Amino acid sequence: MKPALLSAMAGAALCALAGPAGAYTINGVIPPGRAPVVIALRRPIRPGVISFEFSAPRVNAGVPYAVDFCLGPRANPCGLPGARVVNVPEGQSRSAAFSSILLTRNVLVAGQGTRVAVPFSVTVN
Repeated sequence: MKPALLSAMAGAALCALAGPAGAYTINGVIPPGRAPVVIALRRPIRPGVISFEFSAPRVNAGVPYAVDFCLGPRANPCGLPGARVVNVPEGQSRSAAFSSILLTRNVLVAGQGTRVAVPFSVTVN
């Protein structure tokens, strides 16, 4: 076969193995001593159940830490009774699924309580 055709076939195979169509990852950093960071999801949000993989990569924060991923009203996404909170300890991941209706009416944020910047990662399927 011609090299260009082999290259195209290999690229198509890699794309097929990359994950579900529409899946994407958001990486960021939560600054120290600040309010939670709003995570901007791609719009429009498709109807149905949306799956998330929340991660708190290891970083030298000087203390053990966890990242709180919260889904709730913009005014207080982590503190109201209806808020959904996923706590992810340092170096770990957690999965969660939410109705798309919750995602259109609320914000998704990531927060932490250390004195250093802490990274986070969210994969949306």
